[in-house]
Amino acid sequence: MARLLVKGIVFDMYGTVVDVGAVAAACKEVAPDPIAFNTHWRAKQLEYTFLRSLMGRYQDFWKVTEEALEFTIERFAIQVTPEQRRRLMDAWLHPTPYPEVAAALRRLKEKYLLAILSNGTAKMLLTGLDQTGLRQYFRRIMSADSVKLYKPSPKVYQLALRHMPLKKGEILFVSSNSFDVAGAKNFGFKVCWISRTGIPLDPLGPKPDLIVRGFDDLVGAI
Repeated sequence: MARLLVKGIVFDMYGTVVDVGAVAAACKEVAPDPIAFNTHWRAKQLEYTFLRSLMGRYQDFWKVTEEALEFTIERFAIQVTPEQRRRLMDAWLHPTPYPEVAAALRRLKEKYLLAILSNGTAKMLLTGLDQTGLRQYFRRIMSADSVKLYKPSPKVYQLALRHMPLKKGEILFVSSNSFDVAGAKNFGFKVCWISRTGIPLDPLGPKPDLIVRGFDDLVGAI
C-alpha cells in the first residue's frame, strides 16, 4: 500500500489513545463482573450520544456518561453510594493510555501536526491528557461540545478544518471506533482504523485507507 501523504493526524480519544476498558478497574468496587458492567456502561454512553444528536436534545459528554452509568447501575441491580458514583465517574478523568502510545506520538510529532477530536468535554480531555502526560504532543484539542452535536455528525469533523491550518485531504483521522471511522471517511478525511481486537468493521460506509493493530503499526505505515 502506498504511503499516505498527509500533514496532520487527528486522533479520537476514548478507545483510541486511551483504553476505555481500563475503567473496569474502578468498577471492581461495585460490580461482581466489572468488565461486563463497564462494557454495558460504554455501550449506553455511545447510544445516548447518537440518540441525543438525533433528537436535538444535547447534553455534554460528562452528563451523558452519568446518565449511562445510572442506567447501568439499575440494569445490574446493584447498590452504589454517592461516593462510589463519584469514583466511577472520576475514572474518566484518569484514563490509561495504551502502552505504546506515548513513544509513538513522540515520533509522529516530529513530522506531523497532531490533534485530538473527541466527544469528550474540554475538561475531560484536558484533565485526562494532563494526567497521562500526553497533552504535550497535541497542537489542538477539540471537543464536540463546541458544536453541541456528537460524532459521526459532519459538523464535528468540520472542527478539524476550522482549527487546523490544513486542507481536508492533508488530514489523517485515526480511530478505533467503527462509527467514527465511517463518519470521518464519509466526511472526506483519509482514515486509519486501529483494530486492536480484530473484530469486523461495521459495514456502514466507505472503507478506511489504512488498518493497523496499534500505534507502532501506524508509525511504520506512514
